[in-house]
Amino acid sequence: MSHSDFANAQRVVKRAWEDAAFKDRLLANPRAALAELAIDVPERLGLAVYDNGGATHHMVICTPCSCYPSFLGKAPVYWKDPDYKAAILNNPAAWLEKMGTTLAAGETLEVVDTDVDRRAFVIPKPPAGEVDDDAVAAAVTDTSLVGHTR
Repeated sequence: MSHSDFANAQRVVKRAWEDAAFKDRLLANPRAALAELAIDVPERLGLAVYDNGGATHHMVICTPCSCYPSFLGKAPVYWKDPDYKAAILNNPAAWLEKMGTTLAAGETLEVVDTDVDRRAFVIPKPPAGEVDDDAVAAAVTDTSLVGHTR
């Protein structure tokens, strides 16, 4: 996937990392915050945003229908695979480990299951150091937007 596949997501996340007031608005009213960046969310969809910068690691899944916030980019290639769904439901923490994501000591895992009427995404933890466009492009991916990777 090209970096341009996630241009909207990268703009949203970078703004949230750099502007605490925007991040607060994004968490409280995602639709309105995304509208500030001219990103339209279909009216019929509920939308939630979670912050993976704290003590809780949020992992988004969609067990009933494999829906993904496509207005931000493309879904991971495994997203609709029935084996993935079975694995993640059976043991979400093991799935994270398989994806290379290890929870820190004291960090809790919250699984967010969406459906055809609700979408969710996470604000990944910002990378250490300067948050330039290359760092944003590396950190904001199909899997980090749903908390499967950092």
